[in-house]
Amino acid sequence: MYEDKTPEAIKAEILAAIRQSQGLSAMAGGFADGVAGPVAEQLSEAYRALEGVPSMLFVDESSGGYIDLVGGQYYNIVRREGTRAYCDIDFNGAPGLVIPQGTAFLTAGGLSYALMAAVALGPEGTGRGRLEAAEVGSAYNVEAGAIDRMYVNLTGLTSYRSEAAAGGTDAESDAALLARIRERVQRPPTSGNGYQYRQWAMEIPGVGNAKVVELPGGPGTVGVTLVDSNDRAPSEEIVEAVTAHIEEERPVGAAVTVAAATEREITVTAQVTLTGGAGAGAVQDAFRAALAGYLHTLIEGKYSTVYYKPAGDQPYALLYNRVLALLLNVEGVENFASLTVNGGTADVTIQAGEIPVLGEVTVT
Repeated sequence: MYEDKTPEAIKAEILAAIRQSQGLSAMAGGFADGVAGPVAEQLSEAYRALEGVPSMLFVDESSGGYIDLVGGQYYNIVRREGTRAYCDIDFNGAPGLVIPQGTAFLTAGGLSYALMAAVALGPEGTGRGRLEAAEVGSAYNVEAGAIDRMYVNLTGLTSYRSEAAAGGTDAESDAALLARIRERVQRPPTSGNGYQYRQWAMEIPGVGNAKVVELPGGPGTVGVTLVDSNDRAPSEEIVEAVTAHIEEERPVGAAVTVAAATEREITVTAQVTLTGGAGAGAVQDAFRAALAGYLHTLIEGKYSTVYYKPAGDQPYALLYNRVLALLLNVEGVENFASLTVNGGTADVTIQAGEIPVLGEVTVT
């Protein structure tokens, strides 16, 4: 917009104006020339700063702190923080051994977790506790058994094994925050309507989407089904937080049910012919990424909706032909010999309360 406002161009304009209006000398090295140079530098910096003003005024072009400013000041929308992952852990050791609260456990990659409450091993030398991630983030959602070491070994503890950790989510992205602001403008929540329940649910850290069904149990009832920001079923902690928040905000007399979506695993197996130089591993990774994007689109379409009648909340489908198209569009795939989705070659029906979650993807 102001690309032509360079220090040199501005200085030339100042000197031309001095010659025309004041009749002063503007020769190089003179007084006017010496004063005009620093002034031109400052004015050029001011013009460069003005380049950012439109994106500050129009939220669709903003990023980072500007979106937070617009969302908070004009729409009372605050960026959601990330959430911590949790998992259960089983212990074996000397009967009566007490594993203190706060005992730290690690993954091979250095992710840290702490025992939330002390665990005393029973007469058979077994016990179970619960771990909490040291920080927020989806990186802490690790597989079962991945938390396999301690900062300090404990005498009498012979073995332990963690279950899969879940519930860890990242802080809300600019795109997700912007989408909530846009939705507030396009679908104003008022007087306890369905979009207001969706708004309340989406205010809780860790929530990625929230489907609202009005009148699921008759007049005065509302159903809210949640997905976390990783497109997975949310943790119990997230469901409880949403329930408590809605209870504080809901109109008197409304009966609200909050539940987590049920995960439906999707497995895909393909046999393909590769172009020269293409590696099966790279093709499999690219195909998996494409499938994850497709599942996200399905979830977004289903769970960003308010249904005014229960009859509107119908099952939806993962399309076999769409999966095939994704496979054939992967760079390095020349043709395919077979493709199965959940063991078959038909569309996969996803029930209204389910979300598709990508399981094993195999390309050979």
